[in-house]
Amino acid sequence: MYLGLENGVALVTAASRGIGRATAERLAAEGMTVIAAARTATGEPETVGNGSIVPFAHDLSDAEATAALVDTVVSTYGALDVMVLNTPGPQIIPAVDAEWDDWSAAHDTLLRPVVQLGTSAARVMRDKGTGAIILLSSTWVRQPAGGGVLSASYRSAASAFVKTLAGELAPSGVRVNQIMPGATGTDRMHGIVESKSGRNGTTVEQEIARVVADIPAGRWAEASEIADVVAFLASARASFITGTALAVDGGAVRAAH
Repeated sequence: MYLGLENGVALVTAASRGIGRATAERLAAEGMTVIAAARTATGEPETVGNGSIVPFAHDLSDAEATAALVDTVVSTYGALDVMVLNTPGPQIIPAVDAEWDDWSAAHDTLLRPVVQLGTSAARVMRDKGTGAIILLSSTWVRQPAGGGVLSASYRSAASAFVKTLAGELAPSGVRVNQIMPGATGTDRMHGIVESKSGRNGTTVEQEIARVVADIPAGRWAEASEIADVVAFLASARASFITGTALAVDGGAVRAAH
C-alpha cells in the first residue's frame, strides 16, 4: 500500500530501541526524514530505504529542552509532518508501595512531555493545515494490570489529552490518534518477565507462557507490527481517522469499547 509519506519530516521520541526504534525505521523506509530523539542517541544519520534516521540526543525529563524540541526540529528541517509521542515505561510497582517521588518521576516522563510536545506540534500543524500526531500508549489504559499503576494512571491522562486535542484540531485538517500496544517483545518486556521470574521462583519461559496465555492470538507482538500501524495512521490512507484509540494487542483486551 502506497502511504505517500516520502519527503516528510517526523519526530519520534524515546526512539533508541523497542517500539520507538521500530517506528523510526518504518517511517524512514517510507521515505521520511525521522528525527529519532532519545536520551542515549549518538552517531551520524543513517539511510533506511528512501529515507533517513537522524539521532538526536534528548532527555524527556528535561522540561526546558522538551518545550523547545519541536521548534528546534522545524527550524532545522523546515517542517514537522508527523509527531510520534512515545515515552519510556516507568517502573513496575504496586500502588500501595509507590511513593510520591515515584509518581513525580513518572509524571516527568509519561505525561508532561506528551503535553509539551503534543501542544507544540499541534500549533505548528494547525498553522500549516495538515499533519498527524500519534500517541504510543498502552492497553493498560483500558485494562490495568498489577504493578502498572504509574503507567496506567499517567497514560490515561495522556490519552484524555490527545482525545481532546483531536477534537480541537480536526477542523484544521490535523489528525490525532492513539495506539495502545499490548504485550510486545521488546527489551523492556523481557526485563519485566525476568523480574517476575525472580520474584515468583519460576523460569522466564513460564512467565512468558503466562503472558501469552491471555492473548487470543497466542503470542505477543513484534515491535515492527506496532510500527506498521503508526505508519498507516500517519499517512493519507488514514485521512478520515482522528480521535481514535486503537488496541494492537492480539485480542487481549476484552472490553467492547
